[in-house]
Amino acid sequence: MGKWLIIWLIILLAGMLILGWSIARDIRYSREYPVDLRNRVVGARLVSDGRLPYFYKWKKADGVRYYDPRNFDSLVVSNITASPFHLHLLSPVAGLPQETLIWGWLVSEYVLLAAMAVFCFSLAATPGQKQWVLVFFLLFLLTNAWKRHVYTGQSYLWIPFLAMLLFAGLRRTGQWAWGLAAGAAAACLVLIRPNAVFLLLPFLFLVRRYKRSWLMAFCLPPLLLAGWTALDARERNLWKDYREMLGESFKLHQSLGPALRQNEPDPQFSYWEGVDKPAADRLDDAERDHAYSENGNVFVVYRLLFKRSLSPLLLTAAGLVCMAALLLWFYVRHRPFRELSLEQATIFAFCLYMVNDLFSPYYRHQYYTVQWFFPLLLAAATWGSGQRKALWLLAACLLLGGIHLSFLRMQNTIAEYGIFLVLLVTALGLGLRATQNPRPVSLPK
Repeated sequence: MGKWLIIWLIILLAGMLILGWSIARDIRYSREYPVDLRNRVVGARLVSDGRLPYFYKWKKADGVRYYDPRNFDSLVVSNITASPFHLHLLSPVAGLPQETLIWGWLVSEYVLLAAMAVFCFSLAATPGQKQWVLVFFLLFLLTNAWKRHVYTGQSYLWIPFLAMLLFAGLRRTGQWAWGLAAGAAAACLVLIRPNAVFLLLPFLFLVRRYKRSWLMAFCLPPLLLAGWTALDARERNLWKDYREMLGESFKLHQSLGPALRQNEPDPQFSYWEGVDKPAADRLDDAERDHAYSENGNVFVVYRLLFKRSLSPLLLTAAGLVCMAALLLWFYVRHRPFRELSLEQATIFAFCLYMVNDLFSPYYRHQYYTVQWFFPLLLAAATWGSGQRKALWLLAACLLLGGIHLSFLRMQNTIAEYGIFLVLLVTALGLGLRATQNPRPVSLPK
């Protein structure tokens, strides 16, 4: 009892210090003007006003409503990259002043973090598993991925949160209401990030576990949202505009000559919607806790290692081959899936989705890594003594992603690829025992 009490005290004390430090730091970041939040706000306003957002460039007559200081360049395409559905979700609050949205966004991000942490803490069956959930949560707050996510005002944390809702619904195999919730989460995932369809593929192996009424409820939200998207002329135009934007962005990211034009110059407003830009810039210049970022794409790593570019066609083909090979391996390894746990399937599904993410031809910034938050906590909550070494490796990767070593190049990318490999190897069951552990697991062992 004494040892357990000491462990809890250490975690709780470290937790208060880390949480206090992180909240203070993130409040400071928010005062430095999170740049990417603005393009989503402008995009949502354009959609609400019946305009197409993805090739919008500011005009003097538009005033501050659509003003984004990051959208002034010589490109035809705008810097708005969120999907039409994502912009629809933001539309109800997009009319609020930017300053209000910045603080509301920061609070909402912590709410999402807390919800996932509480959910996974409730899943943990042993004191040791609960401790690992708290340790991963606290280490995550220190990572450059989370810091960059807050610093830029990004929204990728919604992906693991929606995956958590999908997982929660999939756990209730016989209740149609949970099937409805899981279907809504799945549809939102794909409509926010279309490549999230790869996250859903491994769950097809578990279909036989669900009653017909549950499956019908699950299919209802995707069918309704797909029908709305396909049948509404305005929605079709938005998605067509989105697809064309992706094509131009592809050219930009792959240096293939994106379209250019003469755009109006930045009026360089100093103050708008509660934002004092000069004051924010001064705070940014004085910031000491820097949020370091790297591009962790496979094509970037390939270029660094071999000093040559990887063709987009070969990159796409390699990604598809890797995903197909992993799906086949998973199928052969676990069929007929009677003993496959939902937790194991979910972690593998996330790894499959992230293969596509890592093979993306679009530059992947550090904040993409926050998508690992839910599978990390799920592993902490459900892995047992057979995966103790894997848990320590994950903790080491999180720690590596939270410190800056000037002599180590691409350390954040090394940390993320480490997380990916540990989760993937364990999900595939390569030489490891089952997910559940009947005995308590404590951190010091």
